[in-house]
Amino acid sequence: MASFQPNYLKSWFLFFLVASIGGALVGGLFGVVTGGVMGAAGFPTDRIVMICKILGFFVSVPISFFTFRWSVRTYIVDQLPQRLPGPPPL
Repeated sequence: MASFQPNYLKSWFLFFLVASIGGALVGGLFGVVTGGVMGAAGFPTDRIVMICKILGFFVSVPISFFTFRWSVRTYIVDQLPQRLPGPPPL
């Protein structure tokens, strides 16, 4: 069994937390604005719901990606030794 490594757990937890909350807040904000504009323009409610769901998904993907990059870089890559051993001499 592998040894317990808290950096991986911390990285995953912060990624999960920030991506979930950030994606929900930004996706919700975009959904409210888009829904308000489309509602004022007279679109049917079912079409507004469908478009806001799709827009929310596409807005949350970059948030998830950049949060993943940040958490891995901060808690995993920066913790690695600065110099990895080179290839063995021939």
